[in-house]
Amino acid sequence: METKEWVMIISAIIVVVGWFINSFLNRRHEISKKRLEYRLETLHSFLPVYLSISSSLEPFKDDKELNDKIMNARVNFQLYGYRDEIILFQDFVNAIEKPDINKVTITVNKLIKLTRDRIRNELKLPSFDL
Repeated sequence: METKEWVMIISAIIVVVGWFINSFLNRRHEISKKRLEYRLETLHSFLPVYLSISSSLEPFKDDKELNDKIMNARVNFQLYGYRDEIILFQDFVNAIEKPDINKVTITVNKLIKLTRDRIRNELKLPSFDL
C-alpha cells in the first residue's frame, strides 16, 4: 500500500473513533442533565412541605393538603433520592407520626442542609453554611 492509502485509512479510523467518543460523551451528558432534572423535581416537591411546617404551629390543621404534599415528596425521595436522604426523610415522617416536634425540626434541618449541599455541588455552585 502507498502512503496515501494509509493516510486515508488512518483518517477514516480517526473519524469513526471520534464519532463514537462524541456519542458516548453526549449520552453521558444527557443522562446527567436528566438526573439533575429529577433531583430538582424531588427537592421542589419537598418545599411546600417545609414551608407548611415552618410557617405554622399547627400545620396539619392549617394546611389540609399537607399529608398529600408529604406523600408526594416521599415518593420522589424514594425514587430519586440518595440512601441517606431517604433515611432522613423516613425519620422525618416517623417523627411527624409520633409526634416528636423536636425530632421533626432536627431531621428536617439535616435533610435541607444535605440536599442543599448536594444540589449546589451537582450544579457546580460554591458551598456555603448558614
